[in-house]
Amino acid sequence: MATQKPLNILMLCKSLPWQFKGGIQTHTWELARALHNRGNNITILNAGSYKKGVESTVKEGIEIIQIPYLPGRYFKPLAILLEEFAFNWSAKNWVKNNHKHYDIIHAQGRSGYLLYAIKALRNKLITTVHGLIEIESSRHKWYNIDKWLHKLMAARLEQKQLNASKQLIAVSKDLKSHLNHKEEAIEVISNGVNFTKMGSVLPSSKDHTRFLFIGRLHPIKNILPLVQAMSKSAPFLKLDIVGDGELREQIKTEIVKNGLENRVRLLGEMTGNQINELIPNYQALVLPSHYETQGIVLMEANAQAIPVIASDISAIRETVEQNHNGLLCDPNDLGTFVNAMVYLSNDIQAAQHMGLKGQVKVLANYQWPTIANKTEAVYRKIAASC
Repeated sequence: MATQKPLNILMLCKSLPWQFKGGIQTHTWELARALHNRGNNITILNAGSYKKGVESTVKEGIEIIQIPYLPGRYFKPLAILLEEFAFNWSAKNWVKNNHKHYDIIHAQGRSGYLLYAIKALRNKLITTVHGLIEIESSRHKWYNIDKWLHKLMAARLEQKQLNASKQLIAVSKDLKSHLNHKEEAIEVISNGVNFTKMGSVLPSSKDHTRFLFIGRLHPIKNILPLVQAMSKSAPFLKLDIVGDGELREQIKTEIVKNGLENRVRLLGEMTGNQINELIPNYQALVLPSHYETQGIVLMEANAQAIPVIASDISAIRETVEQNHNGLLCDPNDLGTFVNAMVYLSNDIQAAQHMGLKGQVKVLANYQWPTIANKTEAVYRKIAASC
């Protein structure tokens, strides 16, 4: 069988995992690595210094081009709006001048939402949808001017980008259901999990009453109500919170107010390697979100044979089965999460069985080589049609 010609692929992502820890950043980098390992030529376009001009480096065989842009984050009270728009404006101009070098242009999330204006791209433009701004920002209040204006602008430009894309990739079936596009124009390809950095810990060394949350400290993650629910019952339960965000001070205040200093710890931001080493030490990972497009941290926990306690919402039900690899609870009743934590802390065998079943499921479906294979198939279909 003849070897396929390598594809020249340009990905757009404003930041990468060593610049900002986030699901889209990790997805972009790990997908790029897996596609490179398959013999393709990968370039990532991301944000650089306004003063330094265009800079190009190579990391693990992947070219990273950093483009200068005006850092809008310094312009209050429109920081979010201007930061995102400024990068996308610079990205559009760079791609307009350089797109002929690439077979595929792959925008990640809202990085690249001005590419719709370049008509010459449309036969090779792919956008991975990690979430929709209308849903993600549904809890923002009108009087938060920065977030409100950002939502109005981003929603319009996001839709233009999706309409201009030759192909969309949704990270879950639930997310696909929210996209108003033809069936054949949307592929569902989930996030993946990197198994090369898995930590290990002997079960006997684990504190079976300690649980872990990983994520943004944002209202949509529902972590503050979980801390409040823990203050009312099950005094033996402990929770470690990894991440940062706008609710950090409120959570800290709640911990002190309810005397939870010995039970709830704010560990701050951590690197991917640190998180992978941390996960095996916990009885389960807890994710009480009101909204997720998939919940990659759930798969990361299952990958290390740790069960999960997660919100019973459609996107999460695609990866978590009740009493199989975790427990599903009502995000509007945080007492159900506390009850699930009590159950898994008391039934160690059940927790171990769920974790092992989750590991089998993730190994079979969510390794990055599997995700890259599916993504490359989409690329080649698009490239062949050009």
